[in-house]
Amino acid sequence: MTAATDHPSHLPASFHDYLEGQGTARGRSGRLAGAAVWMTLVILSGALLPLLATSGAGLDDRARSLLRLSVLPVYATTLILAMRHTQAVARSILRSAPLLALVGFQFATVLWSIGPSISLRRAVALALTLLLSHVLAVAFTPRRLLWLVASALGTCMLGSLAMMALQPSLAFVPGDGALRGIYQNKNVLGWVAGIATVAGVILACDKGGDRRRAGAMIAAVSVACLILSQSSTGLLAAAGALIVAGFLVLLGRARGLGRALLMVAFMVAAGITLIFLGLLLVPLLEALGKDATLTGRVPMWHLIDMRIADRLWLGHGYQVFWTMGNQDAWVIWGQIGWLSPHAHSGYRDILLGSGLAGAVLTAWAIIPAVRGAARLTLLRPGQGWLWPCVFMAQILILNLTETTLLAQNGLQWTLMGTMIALTSNHARRR
Repeated sequence: MTAATDHPSHLPASFHDYLEGQGTARGRSGRLAGAAVWMTLVILSGALLPLLATSGAGLDDRARSLLRLSVLPVYATTLILAMRHTQAVARSILRSAPLLALVGFQFATVLWSIGPSISLRRAVALALTLLLSHVLAVAFTPRRLLWLVASALGTCMLGSLAMMALQPSLAFVPGDGALRGIYQNKNVLGWVAGIATVAGVILACDKGGDRRRAGAMIAAVSVACLILSQSSTGLLAAAGALIVAGFLVLLGRARGLGRALLMVAFMVAAGITLIFLGLLLVPLLEALGKDATLTGRVPMWHLIDMRIADRLWLGHGYQVFWTMGNQDAWVIWGQIGWLSPHAHSGYRDILLGSGLAGAVLTAWAIIPAVRGAARLTLLRPGQGWLWPCVFMAQILILNLTETTLLAQNGLQWTLMGTMIALTSNHARRR
């Protein structure tokens, strides 16, 4: 297979070279562009700035305003790269019709939103977030994107361990003992460490790549941060993603009847696991000394489900439910005893924001992308398609107890949109 088959044919080769470290990228402007994209990923991960802005009582209005300014470099990078190569990005957007419809529907929720101005502002931010997703999709191959994400997040993990050594009072959660490193809380560190762990492992196992040793180092540092963060959700999502990766590798090696039997065995094992968790999860948590209510999430979910039922079909408006002006949110906060910023369930937050209609559009965007990435992994095992498929599985698991789906200005949804666009672009070529 020639090198030409490893980059998207739907964009000018010069643009691909510009950002891939070849050709014109050897010049100063190319290096600056690559550094800008790398820094964009670090900012979107939530590193350092939210931690420094957090006071003893959390983020106040002034701190939130300052943090909003931190995304301006992200928007600037996005718009500059998008305008330089408008045609390639435009084709990518049109090829990802489900993603385009999903974003359009968030704008439509402004018409019935309980906070129209908030929904509109955040829908604009979502559109810019997904514009960056398309820029990344047309600029990078899956393997190159894997290295970019792994190196950026691996650096953040090193920074978290350095913070633990240099400023332990800031690096650890007060009164908890869990590491938060350079992030605002331990859960965010756990999410990022989980993503970096999986990216590092896949990079280390990529026989077609030339950064296997760096991948192993990134994985080792990230596992340390993941364990020290004590984030059960991050650990579960990372473990689930690695299981999916192992299954896809075995599936790619199997042939004929062996492949069919392996798929059946995986589905049976997944079904048994779900039944086991449904019947024995609470006793298992109690035996391990964990909170059987998932740190208060289960009672909160019962209250949220009632609010979802109030506006089941179209929701309350994009990203507006958990705002200070919403009395329904205050009722929930009063009963749980703390100001939760979201539902701690990405699927419930989608239902709160855009109802069943939004949930259907989300499924329309994600499910074909996961299937397409899995197919490309089997058809093109040497082109690095394993990580996009595994990453999407990891985010879907993570959102069982946290909220990152359809979140504006967030690393995880930016990369999810990138994977959807990448898969759509390449699946059409196949």
